[in-house]
Amino acid sequence: MVATHDGYVVEYGGTGEPTELLIGRFSFDAVAAEPLVAPMPPLVHVSLEKAHADLVQATLALMGKEMAQDRPGARFVVDRLTDALFVQAMRALFSEGCSFAPGWATALTDRRVVKAIRAVHADLPRPWTVAQMAHEAGMSRSSFAVAFTSAVGESPLDYVTNWRIYRAKVLLSSSNESLTEIATRVGYDSDTALSRAFRRKVGIPPGVFRRRMSARA
Repeated sequence: MVATHDGYVVEYGGTGEPTELLIGRFSFDAVAAEPLVAPMPPLVHVSLEKAHADLVQATLALMGKEMAQDRPGARFVVDRLTDALFVQAMRALFSEGCSFAPGWATALTDRRVVKAIRAVHADLPRPWTVAQMAHEAGMSRSSFAVAFTSAVGESPLDYVTNWRIYRAKVLLSSSNESLTEIATRVGYDSDTALSRAFRRKVGIPPGVFRRRMSARA
């Protein structure tokens, strides 16, 4: 057992070749991080090709120096580098085409589809149609529909609906806005329309979801 300690660095053991282990933990808001972490299995192994390995190794080396020297502000720097390390690992993981990568991540391989997704995220209340999304991507409606479904794994309008419900879940769990206000922000004409779509996707009414999230806080 390693004794209680202060700081980032723990030295343990005696003779033999030294081994360095970097151990960390990320805490996520379960609702806000859902599109990223929900599809992931309990254990993920990230195999690094050279391009990704160089970046990760550089980040790890800088983290090691900060932790070893423990200068003023080191913890702040390490916290930010840890965020960067997570992004680099996820980038490497998704670039390998893993089976559980979320649709929005797999879509990053198609710049035209990404343009449409960014437009939807930037203006979610807009009454999106496939034709409008295709216009944002600079493609014909039919070609866009095929490309989007191939890249994301769901149709354009299914994606819009699922993202609206996700954003509604975030707002229900993190704000005191009324259901009517949330409906307007995520692209529904009324709280009734949002409730109907929410229950169909989530399985429970928005009010029940909000109470459950509040009870967990």
